[in-house]
Amino acid sequence: MKAYRLLVLLLVAGFMSAGCTREYYPGPDSERSTGMTMVDFDVRSGNWVERDGMYEVELSVPDITGRVLSRGNVQVSRRYPGEGNSDDTWTPLPAMRTEVTTAEDGGNFYYTTFIDYEWTVGSVFIYVTTSDLYTGERPSDMSFRVIITM
Repeated sequence: MKAYRLLVLLLVAGFMSAGCTREYYPGPDSERSTGMTMVDFDVRSGNWVERDGMYEVELSVPDITGRVLSRGNVQVSRRYPGEGNSDDTWTPLPAMRTEVTTAEDGGNFYYTTFIDYEWTVGSVFIYVTTSDLYTGERPSDMSFRVIITM
């Protein structure tokens, strides 16, 4: 009975160790160095393109290579300028905000704005969608930071 338990324990340990993998990312002095690149973009209101109830803009980011696609990551944040003496605020995407505008009857109209993104080799696509899919006004000027990590 003890031999059977030992055999089962050894088999379980063997299967568990065979299923675990560890990826090693060498330091900056190595030929296969890891690192981070940040690129800031200012998107003007006129740059947004309307597509199926949302707005889209493509950012050209040549630093996103095939190696980044297969082994790295891309993150995007939006900058909200500070007011007065306060600092700017960076919000990572995706992000949702509730906004208000004056309705035709003079009351308040509340809606949400959702900003998300996708990335591929050489490009980041940013999307702005309102909760009612109403595209009456283009999104305002916005600033984004693209962070590429390897």
